[in-house]
Amino acid sequence: MVSAVIAKIISMQSSLTVSENEIAQYVINHPDQVVVSTITAAAQSTHTSEASINRFCKKIGFKGFNSFKVALAQDSFYNSMREAEPVSQDSFIAAISQDYRHMLINTTAMLDENQVFRAAAEMYKASHIYIFSMSNTRFVAQQLEFRLGMAGLYSKAVTDLNDARILASGIGRDDVVLVIAPTLLVKELYQAISICHGNGAVVISITSYDSPKLGDLIDHKFIISDKITTQNSVSISNNLMFLYVTDVLYCALLDKDKNLRQRRLNSDSILDSQHRMDNSFFEF
Repeated sequence: MVSAVIAKIISMQSSLTVSENEIAQYVINHPDQVVVSTITAAAQSTHTSEASINRFCKKIGFKGFNSFKVALAQDSFYNSMREAEPVSQDSFIAAISQDYRHMLINTTAMLDENQVFRAAAEMYKASHIYIFSMSNTRFVAQQLEFRLGMAGLYSKAVTDLNDARILASGIGRDDVVLVIAPTLLVKELYQAISICHGNGAVVISITSYDSPKLGDLIDHKFIISDKITTQNSVSISNNLMFLYVTDVLYCALLDKDKNLRQRRLNSDSILDSQHRMDNSFFEF
């Protein structure tokens, strides 16, 4: 099982320098050795410098090499406990289920609860919530639009990147833009985000790949564990992880205000009533 720290490194590999990639590959391939290494030993093993090791750790999101090692050790211990659980090796479905469990565990480990509630608070007070997505995350965006509407919040799913660029100029400081995409480093999407940020809108992202280039544009960043870390990476989808993070944000929203919960219950009652009427019609 890939640890959350390594999943985070993988999410940032495309934005790392040559020396940082050398360090990343060493950590990915030798996590247990890194945990017991000094910064001097790590620098020697990666043919880099102590300064490079520290820069790498800070870019990944840690204060320094020691805090990075602690997180890596905690992940290794937790994973060893998980791997001790018996798993049916000859079950095709069990193998896929295990891939999803591992992705879910790693995604959870990369979520910051305080940031979740801060992002939910921004969504709660926004005049409009625009959900930008790419074609492969369209379903997630449309599902979130529907659920926000059920709670009485105005939202709009924008699943065409050209439409996103056009709409961006009219999005302002009272609005929230939630971007759901495997990567934000796509020309049209990046331009739309830049315009929204320049207009003062709050930008929240859910993505598989992080980059320092996004640091000044994104107010609340959530990274999911990418399917590349799984055994069945060719076949399975990342969409369950995107749905999971949107569920977390949605739960935080409803937790914030009982009026939102009541609106959602009222909407559910209307749908249930309609379903009962439909069922009654088909019984005759």
